[in-house]
Amino acid sequence: MAKADPRGVGVSAGPVAPATGGGAAARASADAVSWWKRPEIYLPVLAVVVFLAAWEVFGRLSNPILFAPPSAVAAAFFDLTASGRLPRALVVTLHALATGFVLSLVTGLLTGLALGRNPTLARVVEPYIDAIYATPRVVITPLVILWFGVGFWGRVFIIWIGGVVPIILNTAIGVRNARPDLIEVARSFQASERDLVRHVILPGAVPYVLAGLRISAGRLLLGVVIAEIFLDLTGVGGIIQTESAYFRTARMLVGVLVFAVLGILFIGAFDILEKRFSSWKAQGST
Repeated sequence: MAKADPRGVGVSAGPVAPATGGGAAARASADAVSWWKRPEIYLPVLAVVVFLAAWEVFGRLSNPILFAPPSAVAAAFFDLTASGRLPRALVVTLHALATGFVLSLVTGLLTGLALGRNPTLARVVEPYIDAIYATPRVVITPLVILWFGVGFWGRVFIIWIGGVVPIILNTAIGVRNARPDLIEVARSFQASERDLVRHVILPGAVPYVLAGLRISAGRLLLGVVIAEIFLDLTGVGGIIQTESAYFRTARMLVGVLVFAVLGILFIGAFDILEKRFSSWKAQGST
């Protein structure tokens, strides 16, 4: 029952719940309406639209053999996908890429850990690692063909040798930058070398390892392209080489765009992980 307000101002029917739903809905509506005022949202979309429009206009004005427009590339993409050629090639590419990445990660972590914990070994080995890093993989392709042939493991070797070096170097740097106070505390508790590496050194080196993986991602993709074009005309790289030889530019660009998307996804994933663990680096340096 409603009670009269003794001050005669009105009546009171008990406590009233705060009207939060309307405020939240209003804020959501305001955010939805004002999205166009946020450049971080509309500028990337606008850049893609302008780029595709300019590409379409320039492609239609040019010789299609020299520069195919996006509409022709889209049609070629659907043709290659419907025929099953592109999915099969993508599976071959991803298989070699995944194998090379796993081998790079395992050997890179172990070698980087050994170099970071053993300064004498690092002084002996690191000059050769730097030389490998600076040598173009195309130069060693004839040797790879002699050693492994032009099959699967030859392609994996080309991928691995380019991707492993950044992981080795960054892991070694991360191991050397492990916090001395944490190492001293672990040793004071009689921690073994295995426990020290597992619980102190490797966790502190995670940001450096992720930075190395991000650098390695681009070199792994480059290795896939080199291996598939120069060793064995297979995978997405084989599509690029074969279609360019027959002047089917639209189909060739499909392969190029597939590698571009793989690069965005691959490198972007490691970029997110690197930012996620960037605070560990700051904490480890204090």
